[in-house]
Amino acid sequence: MILVPNHLQRLSGNNYLIVICMLFFLSACSKKVIPTKPAEKPVPVEIITPKVEEPVKKNIDHSIVLLLPFQLNTLNLKTSRKSDLSKADLAIDFYQGFKLGLDSLSAGGHNYNLQVFDTRNQETQIVNLAMSGSVKNQDLIVGPVFPDGIKTFSEFSDLGKALQVSPLAASMPSEFNDPDLVSINNSIDQHGRKIAEFISSQYKPELVQLILINTQRTVDARFSNYIKRSLIELSGSKFRIIERPNAIGIEGYLSTTKSNLVLITSSDRAFLLPAIDKLYKLRNQKYRIELFGHPNWMKARYLSPEKMQALNTRISASYFVNYKAQNVKNFVARYRDEFGLEPSEYSFKGFDTAYYFGLLIEKYDKHYADYLVKEIYTGLHNEFRFVKDPKYGYRNTGLMLLRYQNFELQPVK
Repeated sequence: MILVPNHLQRLSGNNYLIVICMLFFLSACSKKVIPTKPAEKPVPVEIITPKVEEPVKKNIDHSIVLLLPFQLNTLNLKTSRKSDLSKADLAIDFYQGFKLGLDSLSAGGHNYNLQVFDTRNQETQIVNLAMSGSVKNQDLIVGPVFPDGIKTFSEFSDLGKALQVSPLAASMPSEFNDPDLVSINNSIDQHGRKIAEFISSQYKPELVQLILINTQRTVDARFSNYIKRSLIELSGSKFRIIERPNAIGIEGYLSTTKSNLVLITSSDRAFLLPAIDKLYKLRNQKYRIELFGHPNWMKARYLSPEKMQALNTRISASYFVNYKAQNVKNFVARYRDEFGLEPSEYSFKGFDTAYYFGLLIEKYDKHYADYLVKEIYTGLHNEFRFVKDPKYGYRNTGLMLLRYQNFELQPVK
């Protein structure tokens, strides 16, 4: 688990309220949404024109649209539900990180015209934005961030040569069926393959006992199937997989002479805790156990680092920030100075998204899509390494494997 000292309080106090009030004021004049016909031009939440240091000047302003669920029309800090506040918090954090990403590029002489719109997390508003002239003839569209919004926007928009970026959704690209969609976040099938690649490359089938604990719940079964399918594809049927619905009686399937690779595909706390407790006790007896888990374990603060490290636990991840790295220290310092808050996961993701695509557009202008699969970017939180599917668009294959070292998660090298 990664611990960051001196975290500042989030989502409370005057700083958050000032941001909300500012954005609400700038969006107050938006036209009412009528989904059955082209909408009148929405008013941006905020337009950013990053400063360009003299004497460097550019003649081209690259246009970027950012679509985020601020929900300024309904948000009330006293009466809103926690889930509503979380979505607004996500939007503000991503926007602030995105802004710093473009600011970093503009300091080097690059020009960007950024328009930010509130999707309100409503279908009619997203249709309104998709059909408006505000998103046409732009260089890049980033958002919406949730799957339903992405589908709706893709269906009703006509972006020409511009690409639409899905910055946060971990959905399968096949759900959207959009050849011009760029999916940054990794889907669960990629996580399953990452684990399978590691196992097939690091272990000899005859020297390990592979046990897959699959609850058969839909989400768990999907992850399990991707792991099994990838293992077969990568190594044939050399690995014998023992599949169990839970950890009850698992000692009857463990080997005393081989390494036992136990894969648990669930992230359900009630199921997970007793299973890990049992494996930990068996690990302290006569069995060699190595544990592989679900990517959501990274955020499971209830998991004991001591037990996870003793079980040599590994998980796949699309997000990891090394707070000891100098570029991360620089970003955190700038973020605190600019906003008076600690950057969240979405702040880091916003920065990397803006910096990568902003630089790509600056280098290749209207032809940047041709270089998306060629330009590899190592960001603050993950690597961007895209591949193109003619039917489902661009997918980021940048993914890492983490393991517990010194009682916190660290990348496997």
